[in-house]
Amino acid sequence: MAAASSPLLAADDPKRVVVALGAGGEKVFKLDGEEVVLMGGNYVFKTQPYFPPREVVSANAKQMSDGARSMSYTPPPAADGSPRSVKACVRLGCMLEGAMPNKAGSVDPTWAANLDATIEAFAEQGVYVFLEVHMDAFSTTNGGDGFPWWIGDYMQSNIKSDSASGHCCCFGSPSYIVNPENPMTLVFPSWLACCCCIRGVQTEGNNPWAAYAIGTGLGNPAAMNVGNLSVRLNNNDSAWQAGTLTWITQVHNYAARFYQSASTSDREAIFEPYCQHIRYLCRKWEQHWNVVAVELLNEPVLGGLPSLRQYFTNRRNLFDLYAGVLEELGQSEPPIRTPLALQDGFGSLARASCLMKLLSCIPISSKAQQQLREWGEKCQLILSIHWYPGLGCLSHNTTILPKAFIAMAKEESRDLMASSPLWLSEFYLPSVSEGLAFFANAGLPAMTYWQYVDTEYTQTGGWFKYPPSVTQYGEPITTDGTVNAEAWAAYEKTVADGSYWGGMVCGGANGQNDVLSKVK
Repeated sequence: MAAASSPLLAADDPKRVVVALGAGGEKVFKLDGEEVVLMGGNYVFKTQPYFPPREVVSANAKQMSDGARSMSYTPPPAADGSPRSVKACVRLGCMLEGAMPNKAGSVDPTWAANLDATIEAFAEQGVYVFLEVHMDAFSTTNGGDGFPWWIGDYMQSNIKSDSASGHCCCFGSPSYIVNPENPMTLVFPSWLACCCCIRGVQTEGNNPWAAYAIGTGLGNPAAMNVGNLSVRLNNNDSAWQAGTLTWITQVHNYAARFYQSASTSDREAIFEPYCQHIRYLCRKWEQHWNVVAVELLNEPVLGGLPSLRQYFTNRRNLFDLYAGVLEELGQSEPPIRTPLALQDGFGSLARASCLMKLLSCIPISSKAQQQLREWGEKCQLILSIHWYPGLGCLSHNTTILPKAFIAMAKEESRDLMASSPLWLSEFYLPSVSEGLAFFANAGLPAMTYWQYVDTEYTQTGGWFKYPPSVTQYGEPITTDGTVNAEAWAAYEKTVADGSYWGGMVCGGANGQNDVLSKVK
C-alpha cells in the first residue's frame, strides 16, 4: 500500500475518467472534459488464484480495447447534444479473502502483486477498471465466496445474541458457519420456500457438512465452497439462481452482525479489516490512472430472519455500515479522493419489488443520509445496480421493465446521493451485446455484463479449469448440480492439495468474450 506521505501518483492524470456534473444536472462520467460511456464486462474469480496470468489479462484487455474501437454502435449524445464515445472497462473482483487469507493484518504480497499486474495490463490497452469487493453470500464457510473464513470463525467463537437471529424455529445459539454442529438450514419452513420458488438445502453422505468445515480438521476452510460436495449441491449455478444460499440461516446471521460491526464490539475484529481493504483499494486509484472507482460490496443480502426486528432493520444497518466506511475514509491522510460505488440490498432498489418496498419501510438513518449526500455532492459516489429480474433472491419483480428500473435508480440516486451516476454493474441477457446497447440507449452511462471469461484459456464456461486427471472423466459437477463420481474423486485431490484453479460456484459459469466488437 502507498505510504501516507506518497504523492497521488495518478490522481490527476488527463487519461483518468472522473465523476463530474453533466449538462443535464445529473452526474456523469467524463474523460478530459467530455462525457463518455463505459462499457464492458465483469472480470471476477470466485476462488484462488483470484487473477489469471498477466499474459492472459493482456490478451483479454487487447480484445476489449479493439472491440470498443471497432464496434459500429454510437451512444446517444449528452444532454447538451455533444457526442459521447465508448470506453472499454471491466469490473475487477478484489476479494477480501484473497487479500487477507488467514488473518487480519497486512495484505498478502502475492495477491497484491497480481492485483497491480492485472490493473497495469488493462491500462496498457486503455481499459478502465472498477475495483469491487466481491462477495456472494458472504463467505466460503457457508458456501459463498468473498470474505475470509476467519471472520466466520470469529463470529461463531464470539457469540453475540444482540446481532443475530438464531436458528430457524428454535432460536437457539446462532449459526454463522456451516459445520456438523451448525448444519445448513433455510430460515423458514420448506413449504414457504416452495411457495417462493426457493430451492431447499440438498445434502450428500452421512456427515455432509464435515469436509473443509471449521473445527473438523478435514481440510482448509478456505476451500469449503469448492471441496465440500454437499455445499456444491447448494452453490452450483442452478441452486444459486434459485436463491438457496440467500435464504440460509448462516447468511442471515452473518448479514445481521456484519452490517452492525462499525458500532459494536466487533469493530476491531470485523469492521477494521474490511475498512483496511477498502482503503488499500482506494490507494490503487491514486496509483493507477485507469481505476475509476472502488465498489464496497456485491449484492449485499438483506438478512436477519427469523428475527423480524433484525430483518426489518437490516437495510438501515447496511447503510449505517456504508456511513461508517465513509466516515473512516474521510479521516484518512492523504485524503481519499476515490469515487465509491454503493449497492442497495441485493443490488436492487428500494422500490423495485414488493420485498424491497417492505424492507425499505424503516428509513435510512439521518447520519447515513448526511454522509451519502456529502460524498455525492463532492462527486465521490456511484449508485451500482444489478438487473436480474425474476431470480430466487426476490430482489426484482418479474414484471418490472428495464426503463422503469432505470427511472427508479435515478430517483434513488437523486434522493440519497445527490444525483450520482448510475452503473449497471451486473446483468445477463441471451445477447449481451444487444443488452449493452439497449441499456446505453436507455440512459445508463456505465454497464458491465456478467461476465467476461477467456473460455479458450480455461476450456470451460468460467474462470475455472481442471487438469487432465479430472477432465479424462468429464466435469466434476455441472451447472445444475449433477455430480460425476469419477471426475469428482479426481477433483477432490486437487482441492486437498491446494492446486485447484478457480471454482464454478455462485453463478461462476456461462462466461462470454469478444462482446464489445458485436455491439451495434
